[in-house]
Amino acid sequence: MNRILKVGIITTILIYCCGLSYAYYSNNKFKEQVAFYDKDNNGIIDNKEINESSITIVKQMSKRKTTEQAVVMLIPVALIFGLFAAGATFLLKKMKRIDREEINYQK
Repeated sequence: MNRILKVGIITTILIYCCGLSYAYYSNNKFKEQVAFYDKDNNGIIDNKEINESSITIVKQMSKRKTTEQAVVMLIPVALIFGLFAAGATFLLKKMKRIDREEINYQK
């Protein structure tokens, strides 16, 4: 397999795995915070469970709708980084070849 293609694929896989691991870690930490304030263990913080310290968690719950979809949303991001790495590898390989095959006209 071509070296440029290998670099692109490896970069894509690394970025995707790092993004998934961060999303998994972030989701687990948030679920722990919700479980701390959730007294009746129903998975949400009800009106009777809201106090001054749990208001920030409730606000985050309303904003965190797409964290479970990180598996799908990270695919385009990883592909963009992979294409960028493959393009950079291609350009660096081209520059190296040009430098190696340079004609010196000085006598």
